Parts: sequence; C-alpha cells; structure tokens
Amino acid sequence: MSHGKTKIRMMTVSPKRNLMTRLLILLLWLLPVGIMAAPFSGELLIDKACPLFQSKNKGTNPGQLYSSPGQRLVIVERLGQDSPSWFRVKTSAVQSPLRWIAADCGQLQTGALPTEPQTKNACNLADKYDSHLLALSWQNAFCESRGSSKAECRSQSADRFDASHFSLHGLWPNKRSCGISYGYCGKVKHKPDNFCDYPAIELSEALSQRLGRVMPSHAYGSCLERHEWWKHGSCRDESAEAYFSLALRLTTEVNQATPLLNLLQQNIGAKIATASLRQAFQQSFGPESNHKLSLKCHQGMLTEIQLSLPAKIDNSNLKALLEQAPRIAPGNCGNYMLIDAAN
Repeated sequence: MSHGKTKIRMMTVSPKRNLMTRLLILLLWLLPVGIMAAPFSGELLIDKACPLFQSKNKGTNPGQLYSSPGQRLVIVERLGQDSPSWFRVKTSAVQSPLRWIAADCGQLQTGALPTEPQTKNACNLADKYDSHLLALSWQNAFCESRGSSKAECRSQSADRFDASHFSLHGLWPNKRSCGISYGYCGKVKHKPDNFCDYPAIELSEALSQRLGRVMPSHAYGSCLERHEWWKHGSCRDESAEAYFSLALRLTTEVNQATPLLNLLQQNIGAKIATASLRQAFQQSFGPESNHKLSLKCHQGMLTEIQLSLPAKIDNSNLKALLEQAPRIAPGNCGNYMLIDAAN
C-alpha cells in the first residue's frame, strides 16, 4: 500500500478582497465609538414630561420619575457624539439618582454650569417656590394599601365623607432646582419619627372642624396636618390657618366637580378605564387640564390624584389656575383602575 504525499493548496487573496477586509475591520472597530456613552458637561432645559430611566434599554424607572417642563437637569454623560440620542442626568431620586432621558425632551445648554446654591439651606428658604402640587388621596385605597393601622382607617365606614370624596394629602410648593427636596422652611428642619412629634399647630375651631372632614388624619389624631404644615406650608404662608384655608378651598372645588365625582361615586368597588377618569376631569376643568393631572395607582387601585398649579394662587377658580400651571407627568396607572370601596 503506497502512501501519497499530501498536497497543500495555498489560497491567495486578491488585493481587492484584502482591502475590503481591512475596511470592514476598521468599520467594526470604529462603530462602538459612536454608540458608547461618554462623559459630558452641560444642562438639558426640559420642555416636556419624559420618563427618567435607570436603564433605558430595559425601560426600568424606579419611583416612576418624570421630568417637568422648565426643569434644568445637569448632564454627566451623552450617548452619541455629534447628535446625542440620550443623556445621563443628575436627579434627586434616592434610588439610582443618575438617570437616562431622551435628548429630544429638552434643549441642550452648554457652557458654564450654574454654581451650587450659595447656602446649604437654599432649598429651605420660604417664598422661593415656582409652582405647586395639590395632592388628593382616595382614602379607601390608601387605607387598604398603606394605612390600615391608622386610627382614621380602622374607623372608616362606607357612609363617612372620605369614603366617597377625595381627602386632602397636601398642597406642596415646589422649587424646580430642588427637585423633591424643597421644604422645612420654618423652625422645624427635618422629619421626626412620628408625625405627632412635630410641634402642634394653631388652627381656629371652625377651620379645624372643616379640615377634619377632608383630612381624616387630623380628625383622628394621627397628625398629618402637622407634617404638611412644617414640611410644606411653612415655605409659602405665615400661618397654618392661611395655608389650610387655601388647601381646603382647592380640595372643595375638586370634590364639587360633578362629572368627576359622579364617575367615581357610581363606580366605587369597580374598575374603570383610566381614560374615562381623565375625560371626566377635562369635562370639569377644561381640555388642557388633562396635562396638569397625574394619577397614582398601587396594585391597580387609584390611590391619589395630583394637580399641577402655578406659583401664584390667587382667587381664580381651579380651572383658571390649571390653565396657568406647568404640565406634569401622567402618573403610573395602567389602562384600568379600581375605585376601591371602604372596608
């Protein structure tokens, strides 16, 4: 048996193919450069509400954070060199404060950045707010999801006012540059362990009775009114009486909005389309009001509505105030929500 010699056939590469291979390698080497995040200094002047993602690829947004028109966000990174598609910005979020926002959510501002606040108390100075937020709870859902141990929840019944109307959570003056940290502008500078550990506040008997109806915590002694005054009210009014008088007026106007309240009261214990609530709100307060309303849900239940209001709240009705207010994010509710009933 004879063994033949193995012949090795050499493959030659044409100069043209060799050039194409080199170009392809060069292209693959250059490609990541344009899509990798790179450090960047600047600001994004926000002109619309956009989600602030922890991971833009996964769409995760802990806390359901959104930007607000007029807000200035400091940029630390950009994605794309000549025409950035995303910016990584600083936020006031406790969890993952660096967030991604789409570049088309605002106008890029480059150059010198604003200096840090001149005093460490810049977010604790009264009368420096530039907008307000009126937060109204659906008490049935609050009690079921978070407040079952509170006296006002243990005593709740279906015939009590707060079982079929909105309850006052708070009226919050806001300062864009402070994020959610604007507050405590009076003698109290931090939140105690318990709301009842705040100093007591002075209210007239008449106002106290009215407040107890729309803020059950005040009526049943769990002291939410102290927290709302010392954290928020102290930043806009000289007295708790003035602050809660205004908050009561605004809350009453919402609770007297017939299209909105009819929808909710006729569907207590049932699910409704989120769009139907927004439509009822627009019927009550005008077509633009939908963009000034944020809906908060927990486990599919409507827990709170938040209304954007302007810095100056005069004697105008709520419809006029909403027209002057900045737009806010729509909230975290899905297509349907449960209007929870009292237990």
